[in-house]
Amino acid sequence: MTRRALTTALATFVLSHTLGGCFTHDGVAPQHAEPASGDPLQFTFGTVDGGELSSDTTRGRTTALLFVTTYDLPSQAEAQLLQGVLSTHKPLANGAIVMLESPQTAPLAQVWASAIGLRLPIAMASPTLMSGESELGQVSGVPTLIVLDRRGRFSSKYEGSLTREELDERLKRADAR
Repeated sequence: MTRRALTTALATFVLSHTLGGCFTHDGVAPQHAEPASGDPLQFTFGTVDGGELSSDTTRGRTTALLFVTTYDLPSQAEAQLLQGVLSTHKPLANGAIVMLESPQTAPLAQVWASAIGLRLPIAMASPTLMSGESELGQVSGVPTLIVLDRRGRFSSKYEGSLTREELDERLKRADAR
């Protein structure tokens, strides 16, 4: 790692812990919601590789969106767990990681994903998501899982860590809709 990359990673880590503390659970019980079905949601996030993660690119399969940060260990564990569940889920489901960090930290997000062996798409959260003005609602803790059915409708939202069985069950419920 170059000196500049290391300095950037360190600065991002410090800023994230200073400014991003509102996203972590420090002893707070996880929150979950089972929203009512409705119209398909519309969302668009830029990915770290210059692509797009959107309601259009995910529609047609159950989709698990996992909201995380690079500096949170439960986020890392949940991302790896999601990847494992998706690799065996039948029928196939979409999965993606959405970083609740500034788009300027995209290089750090790529390093993070590579370091933990993630092959899932990595997107950066939009300001509307972090303010609660997004159709996905406000995500105020990590890890947070939002599951959409194959039509792109809200199926479930869970703030906190899930077990493999709980994660699989949420995907199965969305598949059945």
